[in-house]
Amino acid sequence: MKLLVRTLTSFFCVGYLPAGGTWGSAAGLAVAALCQGAFLPLITGVLSVVGLLACRPAQIAFAKEDPPEFVLDEVCGMLVSLVWLPFRAPVFIAAFALFRFFDILKPWPISWLERRTGPAGIMLDDLAAGVFTNLILRFFFS
Repeated sequence: MKLLVRTLTSFFCVGYLPAGGTWGSAAGLAVAALCQGAFLPLITGVLSVVGLLACRPAQIAFAKEDPPEFVLDEVCGMLVSLVWLPFRAPVFIAAFALFRFFDILKPWPISWLERRTGPAGIMLDDLAAGVFTNLILRFFFS
């Protein structure tokens, strides 16, 4: 069971690469490119639920409070960044840059979500970063 949790939450071992969060975000872009259109919100929701359910088991499997190998949060946050936005290279590039900005700097309330929500904080801060990114991109690209 631990192997399954580690494999899913590291997004099929992407989280073991150096700078795993950046690679997880890039993997999110790849998933978005493959799942464009109406399928993107569905896959975003499914992966987000899986990620939220896997937070506590991942803490146990990795024996860490916020395992750096857990990059499913970056994948999902990146997907949220792109839901219902135009499928164009400038949107993807801007989404990647903005999402990484919010994910790394964690301005309030993103930082609050990470600290205050228990194991789910692993996912919630990245989902919030995705929402912030999406809202900003809507202003420029919708």
